[in-house]
Amino acid sequence: MKIEEGVSLARLTTVGIGGPARHFARPATLSELEEALRWAAGEGLGVFTIGLGSNLLIADEGVEALVLRLEGELAKVEAEGELLVAGGGAANAVGLHRARAAGLGGFEFACAIPGTIGGGVRMNAGAYGGDWKQILVRALVVSARGSEWRTPRELGLEYRQSDLGPAEVVAGVELRLAPHPPQEIKRVVAELQTQRKAAQPTNKRTFGSVFKNPDHELSAGRMLEACGLKGHRIGGAQISPRHGNFIENAGEGRAAEALALMAEARRRALEEFGVELEREVKFVGGLDLPPAGQTL
Repeated sequence: MKIEEGVSLARLTTVGIGGPARHFARPATLSELEEALRWAAGEGLGVFTIGLGSNLLIADEGVEALVLRLEGELAKVEAEGELLVAGGGAANAVGLHRARAAGLGGFEFACAIPGTIGGGVRMNAGAYGGDWKQILVRALVVSARGSEWRTPRELGLEYRQSDLGPAEVVAGVELRLAPHPPQEIKRVVAELQTQRKAAQPTNKRTFGSVFKNPDHELSAGRMLEACGLKGHRIGGAQISPRHGNFIENAGEGRAAEALALMAEARRRALEEFGVELEREVKFVGGLDLPPAGQTL
């Protein structure tokens, strides 16, 4: 398996921000993935899987790690009875297409999540009242030590998080769905996509939701809108004029600028609502936010 060096990650992320990966590989089989993880461990390198590049903010300086993008067998999806069996690198959109063709419902919510099925396990992704924890049977987790299947309980799935370690990769997933008419699935997906396009900046470069929704009567987006932050801009990054919980790459945006927007948003939410917002986006490459109430 080929391991590349100095691969630009900005072009592989939905927000279009990020420096190069020190090492980059595209494993297409389970054995290639295991080989890559053993190599990284032997070199003392960290590992992270980029998926389709959503829900990620990568440092401008790049990543001193082995970055993986799962392909081939690790990105396939098939319906087996009432199970959707997928590689960790399979796109949610492909999984939804296969499920609809097989007359299996319950995965419609994923039409709002532009990522991979394995990435959905890692963060227990969800939208419109559904999430991975509700439908996951088990996931195949691979590390330098080997492979093992884990249940949702063993994965520690909670709201937008799991207990997966940074050097553990989801290589395979089994989702239990339920028989449903394909036309009804198509109708529900169309309705959800219409809602999403009306509320979110789907035609802009973003990494997805910035913060988790707090335990408060207002969602994170509504809270930041009430703070007057929609459209607030720092350099080439701006809080979306359409939705307060999205940051857009409005030009030659940099991670440092997106980070500064996040810090300001947390400061304002704490000052005006007494709420400490928790980020949903994953940081890669040594990025960090200051304590709530402080700016960069």
